[in-house]
Amino acid sequence: MTTQRILAMIVAYYLSRFDKAAVKSLGYETQKKAFDDMSKRLGVKCNTLKNWRDEFDPLHRFRVGWYQRPMSPSRIRVVEAFQELDESAIRGVVLDILNDAEFGNSDIAENMVRSLASHSPKRGRKEYTFILRSPTGKKAEEFFIKWFSNSVDPSFVGDLIDVRDLGCGFDFKIISTKSEKFVEVKGLSQMFGGILFTDKEWRTALEKGDDYFLCLVRNIEKAPELKFIKNPGCKLIARKDIHTVIQINWLVRENDLNKFHD
Repeated sequence: MTTQRILAMIVAYYLSRFDKAAVKSLGYETQKKAFDDMSKRLGVKCNTLKNWRDEFDPLHRFRVGWYQRPMSPSRIRVVEAFQELDESAIRGVVLDILNDAEFGNSDIAENMVRSLASHSPKRGRKEYTFILRSPTGKKAEEFFIKWFSNSVDPSFVGDLIDVRDLGCGFDFKIISTKSEKFVEVKGLSQMFGGILFTDKEWRTALEKGDDYFLCLVRNIEKAPELKFIKNPGCKLIARKDIHTVIQINWLVRENDLNKFHD
């Protein structure tokens, strides 16, 4: 896959993950204007860019997307590389791709593209890892919201705050005069199966302790069953899985530091 197409795929991932907020953050008035302009800048067809966005959509909650088919390895590599970065960090990369005509020839782009082009999912990793997070994940979240609105459980009283798009390490916050609770919702299409935590979710669970709750919704496709696990970072055993990600660092050279003296 060419550098041009890999960079365009990164843009498509950003558009899928942040949807209308992404279009607005990039300075466009409408999605149509955004796709028309970006496709010209990227040197790809407008429909191609839209189709790539749609391929990432099953991971996110704005559109259903192409959840009926497995995600291709090249798309999985983009997800693995960027899923831990927040909106502003990915936006910075996207703006460089769109606005700097020489970015594709830069060392930064070369290193990023080399990582995405050469890294393959670990042997034995199932492609459905990335598909089942949605629409199953979306349905689980919607089920939790509906459950909360009708709940009389004294353990979960307060205002429900949706923070799914903020990358906090949890999906919802429940605030009352007495407490603040943090809820991460995971869904399973059947009664059995494991779940995935991102590194940020797991670290946040460990940090928040008894105030962090895993809301597990099993059998979401037929007869959903909801279960809460308090302090999952302490109570659950998880195996750490490390894979290649894109990391953004800011380098200050020695000469610049030497300009400042006590």
